[in-house]
Amino acid sequence: MKRTILFTAALATAVGMFALGANAQQTGTQTPQPQRMSVSQIATMLEEQGYTVIEIELERGRYDVDMIDSNGMKVEAYLDPATGAVLPYRDDDDRRDRDDDDRYERDDD
Repeated sequence: MKRTILFTAALATAVGMFALGANAQQTGTQTPQPQRMSVSQIATMLEEQGYTVIEIELERGRYDVDMIDSNGMKVEAYLDPATGAVLPYRDDDDRRDRDDDDRYERDDD
C-alpha cells in the first residue's frame, strides 16, 4: 500500500514538473541569459592592457584568468563574463587568516 502511494506521488510530481517546464518554454518566461564575452575577446582586452595571457577558464559563471603583467609577475583574476570587469577575489587562505586573527583578538580581551 505504501509503495503504491509513494509511486503515485513520485509519478504525479514528475509529470507536474515536466508540464511546468514545457509551459515555461512556450510562454517565454525563462530569464534571458546576459551576453557573454568570448574567450578571445577577453584575451584581446587583457593583451591590450599589457598582460600576457596564460590560461582562461569559465568557472562558476565567471572567467578565471592566469596571466603575466608587464613586470613579469604572475597574476590571477576573476572577470565578469558580460563586461570583462575584474571581480573581487578572496582566496580560502585569506578567509582562514582573518578568522585566525579574530580568534587571537578575542583571546587578548
